[in-house]
Amino acid sequence: MNGFIRRGIKSIFRPGATLSERSSGRAVKALLLAVVIAAAGAIALILNPDMTAGLLNGLPLHRTTQDQESWTLAFYLAGDNSLERDQIKNLSEICAGSPAVSGAPIVAFVDRDDDVSHDSILSAWKGTRLFLVTQEDYLKVIRTPVSVDIPRSVDAKRFERAILGRLENEGDRIFLSGCYTRQGSRYVLEQSDPLARERIRALLDRQAGYLLPLRGGHVNLDATDAGTLSRFVHFVKDNFPSDRVLLCITGHGNGWFAGETPQHPDDRSADYAQNFEIASLRQALAKNPVDVLVLDMCSMGDIETAWELRECARYLVVNQTAIPTMGLDYAMLLKRLGQRAEWTPEGVAHDVVEAYRDTYGDSSQFDISATALELGEDFHAFVRSFQRAVGDPDRLPVIRRAALEAGFIPGRHQGRYPMADLLPLASALGDPELDSLMSKKRFVVNHAAINSSLSGISLYLPSSAENLQQHQEGYARTSFARDFPHGWVSVLPGLAADH
Repeated sequence: MNGFIRRGIKSIFRPGATLSERSSGRAVKALLLAVVIAAAGAIALILNPDMTAGLLNGLPLHRTTQDQESWTLAFYLAGDNSLERDQIKNLSEICAGSPAVSGAPIVAFVDRDDDVSHDSILSAWKGTRLFLVTQEDYLKVIRTPVSVDIPRSVDAKRFERAILGRLENEGDRIFLSGCYTRQGSRYVLEQSDPLARERIRALLDRQAGYLLPLRGGHVNLDATDAGTLSRFVHFVKDNFPSDRVLLCITGHGNGWFAGETPQHPDDRSADYAQNFEIASLRQALAKNPVDVLVLDMCSMGDIETAWELRECARYLVVNQTAIPTMGLDYAMLLKRLGQRAEWTPEGVAHDVVEAYRDTYGDSSQFDISATALELGEDFHAFVRSFQRAVGDPDRLPVIRRAALEAGFIPGRHQGRYPMADLLPLASALGDPELDSLMSKKRFVVNHAAINSSLSGISLYLPSSAENLQQHQEGYARTSFARDFPHGWVSVLPGLAADH
């Protein structure tokens, strides 16, 4: 079929070709027929879940040797906004880099604008789709979107908590328990009756909020919604069970401020630059964590965000600054990962930062500060030590002096979203325990500062009393403030007055 299309195109557009009116008409008709056949085949794949079942079965997991852990690579591209074209480019990059990691399943969720008039007829599609990237040919990948069927198996704890635990009706719980049989650490589907499967789907989708509603036809989901992200992660873990999961989320971000950003009165404009809110990310991932979480978006590298997401991932990769709309080059990332002899969560997080260096290292146009953090004991110890140090009343003059000398993050509007470079500010406090943790800095796995002197992590520092008043209520709702009421949040009024 693809050859038929290519021959039709070549017959019309080959250099120097001259066609009679009659032969031109035949060629155009042949081309249109080929396009219709190709579209019909793609539609059949979308509308018939059984036709895509083969894509979900038998994909190898990344396991170079018996001793190495298996990985699944998941990409979540939010493009129903001003980043729509960039997200399509990102999907193309993922396809291009996929051969380098052929042993690891690659799953891509793409949400794009419904206005695709700028695309060619061969690559235009609307709304939200899910793809398994099994080859580098982008056009072939997008022709076979995946329909989400009911899961064949589910992790036992997740089945009991995220499915049975959400069903209010006892009869529904008994029914589902009878359809899935506990086998080791997973519940496995035993039911093949079509009517029973439809009831299972209805329960998982409408009652448990567990399934992505991508079964066929046109669907346009809200990618920034916690429920949509949670359902995507469920799909990945159900259909590609592995030892480790890398999840890359790309879209608009504004750190902990995202939930505080005022909405534009024009709904269309508001959606056009809608941010991922940290609370939504936590809600989607806290009970369903991944090993490496990459937030490929602007200004997410603040301590408030990292603390909020501490239960969502073992390793977090974030940008301290604004980044260009193109974000990370995913072909470079996958090729770099493909060169890794042994995949570990720390090593993968390290390579993501190096991929930022690969992407922007030769550019003098941007200030980039990408950081990989291990959100484990050392990170927790650093946060507790910092909060204790700034909560000491005797140290208030030192804190004020350090705050006045702190460097603000370039690219952040200081009057609205002022963020300071945290690690130099923490060093200036002169606290022995904090200095010891700072010197080791084991929670910073890797840091790339491109055209920047930033250290990798930011901290909210109000630039005026008016700024603090504007954000005080929102900041008080962050875990960083709630968990340490006598820490940083308690000294902000005095620091704002100084500024």
